This record gives sequence, C-alpha cells and structure tokens, in this order.
Amino acid sequence: MRMLFAIFGLGLTTFAVPVSAQQFVCSGTTNSPYPEFVSTYHDHRRVAPAGTGLTGRFTAFHAIFDDADDDDGDGQADLRLNPEYVVYELRGVAPDRNGNYAEPEISIKRPNKWYASPGLVDLVEGIAGVTNRRIDDSYSGVGTIWNRGHLAMSDHAQRISAEAGCNTHVFWNASPQAADLNQGPWLHLENYSAAASNKYRSVWVVAGPIFDPSTPKLTIGDPGELRVEIPDAFFKVLIHESPSGIDTLAFIFEQPNAAGPDGKPVPTASWVNCKNARQAGHVYDHRPNLVTIEEIERRTGLRFFSDRPNRQTLIRARAQQLWPVETVFWDPGSSCAAQRSHP
Repeated sequence: MRMLFAIFGLGLTTFAVPVSAQQFVCSGTTNSPYPEFVSTYHDHRRVAPAGTGLTGRFTAFHAIFDDADDDDGDGQADLRLNPEYVVYELRGVAPDRNGNYAEPEISIKRPNKWYASPGLVDLVEGIAGVTNRRIDDSYSGVGTIWNRGHLAMSDHAQRISAEAGCNTHVFWNASPQAADLNQGPWLHLENYSAAASNKYRSVWVVAGPIFDPSTPKLTIGDPGELRVEIPDAFFKVLIHESPSGIDTLAFIFEQPNAAGPDGKPVPTASWVNCKNARQAGHVYDHRPNLVTIEEIERRTGLRFFSDRPNRQTLIRARAQQLWPVETVFWDPGSSCAAQRSHP
C-alpha cells in the first residue's frame, strides 16, 4: 500500500504522520477524536481581517464566530449561528512523477453528523426556548436545499492531514448554502484556489457569509431547534503575497432567498451544479462576481489590511480577470466536470 506523509511542525521539531492512500473514515462520534489544533508551518492568521466574535483555532483554519452582538442595530442581541469569517493559508502541492498537481491520494469519508464544538456551548446554552441545542440537527431534512456549506474546504485541509480534513466538519466552518451554489460555482472556485496555490506556492483564503439588514431574516431549524440564519450572499477573498507586493481577488456570490408556500425558506437564484455542467455545456466564469474588498467590508463590517500603509489601495482595487492559472496546475481529478480552466 502506498503511503503519504503529512508534515507537522511543533516548535523546532517535525515529525511525519503516515496517511493511508485508501479511504480515511472520520469518526462518527459526537465530538472529534482529533485535536482541534496541531501546530504546523501554516500562518493562517497572517491576513485575517479585524472582526469581533468568538475565536476558533483549528489545524487547517482560523475562524471568528458571530456572538450575541447587535448585528442589525435594533438594540437587541442577535444570534445568527454563523461564522463571521474563516481564514487559512493554502499551500500548494508538489507535482508527482508525471508532472501532475494531484491532491493527496486519500478520500475523506465525512461524518454523517458534524462534530460538536465545545467552544460554542456557552453561546447556544444561552438561547431561550430551545430543547435541541445541536446545530447539526437544525440542518436535518433540508440537505437537498441547504448544504452545510464549508468555508474552508475539507480537500484543502487534507493537504495538511486527514485529521485536519475531518475537523473541517464543525460549525465554526459552515453556513447554510444553497445546494447548487455549494456544489457548483463555489466548488469550482475552490478548485481554482487550489490550482492557484500550486502555481504561486501559497495563497490565503478568507471566506464568510453576508447578511443584509434590509432583507427578511430567514432561518432553518424546526420548533425547539436552534434557528440558523440563511446568508443573503457569500464572499471569498484570495490573497497572494510576493516580494513585489500583495495581489488580491475578491468575490461576492449573491444568494437571494424567499419563503416558499409552506413558509420555509427556499433559494430563488439558479446555479449550475458541477454534476450537470458537462451535459449542459456550462463553463464557470467568476468574472461577474469580482468586487472590491471595500464592498465586502461595507456589507460585513470586517476590516482588511488594517496594518498596511497601502490599505486604501488594496481594498479599492477591483480585478478584471482572475489570475492566469494554467491547466497543468489543476488537479487532473477536479470534480467540476473536469473544467481545469476559466475564461
């Protein structure tokens, strides 16, 4: 059996962890059996925006979770049960003997129920009128409409280790995302991000939900369950730092929602799911989603690059094109209809 190795750094000490090239099954226990944080050579927080909330530190990402603050300014505490953002450094993989930039030969079988998070217990325990305080159960029965949308992709995390990949299945790292958005353009952009990290050695990814105060507040979760608010949009920022400076790509994916005839929320936009893209002849083009970071700040309250003297230049820049990432840098097994390119 072929073996792969994930390298960790603990202080000045490094060690190799053998990882099977076969399927790695994440434990089905309520709590993850793996430590949330193991020190590595990654610097996830290097470009983290300034925000307020609860802090979660994981091997593969850093997260800020929305706390009981007054998000909409009405003088009452709001609990959206969503992250404010997730940030992580995504390091590229080395080419194999055939020159392919393939992901590690490991398949992470995710847990059926996502892991509970001790760091969120105090937050959810303070919510009145709830008899079931497991966030995962609020998603139960709506999975074909609303996915537990990863902000830090599990495939990106498993570049560090299988255990880190398992530990992306926590609600520090998820928001309700329309299934065809999650499994369509969002997934393709995740694949692009991985390819970009292969070309540029590393990129930082910052992703999170957007809630617009002017839209109706829609939630998932039945009576007695935790009410998880559905975002109106999602943002993603890709950051590449080199000796010549910082280059960024900023995206917003709108997720318009409405209440259906049964009173339950439904997405009102249409996206092409990756499994249908080839038959439909669809080519993913993310250029219409390019925005300025300033626009993301306006809609989220976050503040990027607060320690940079050229902050205004960075946040006001709007890319017209994605970074050129040649086909060779894409994983040959890319799951979006093998679209290893972009317009």
